[in-house]
Amino acid sequence: MAERTPSLNLRDLFAAKAAAAARREAEEKEVEAHKKAELAAFSERVQTYEITDEDRERALARIRRAFAAGERELMLIKFPSSLCADGGRRINNHLEGWQDTLPGVFHKIYHWWETELKAGGFTFSARIIDFPGGMPGDVGIFIGWPQSLD
Repeated sequence: MAERTPSLNLRDLFAAKAAAAARREAEEKEVEAHKKAELAAFSERVQTYEITDEDRERALARIRRAFAAGERELMLIKFPSSLCADGGRRINNHLEGWQDTLPGVFHKIYHWWETELKAGGFTFSARIIDFPGGMPGDVGIFIGWPQSLD
């Protein structure tokens, strides 16, 4: 009778396991590199974007809809806290001067509120809206208003 070689051996199992782990690691690195590239491109757009009249009109329409729906505030936009000059520390801790840490277009949104909406009774705030892994994540930019004029 001919001697049979085992159809399964540990050397092959460990090699397959190592190959699968290497593939996963390579995929994770690729995903991470893609995320970094996207963040860099987004950061560039944040720094160079100019608010248009169309942007303002869209924001005002969203505010009107939120007001009509009985809301007290509207989150206009969110962005990674890592784009703030201090990583979102001043915003998270409600420290004076937090507005100065807003990057690019988000500081322009603050200026738009300050020059056009504040006099109409609207408020502006920014806050950390999530904490992935216990660390500050995204910053939300909010326009608010009182429940009544009383």
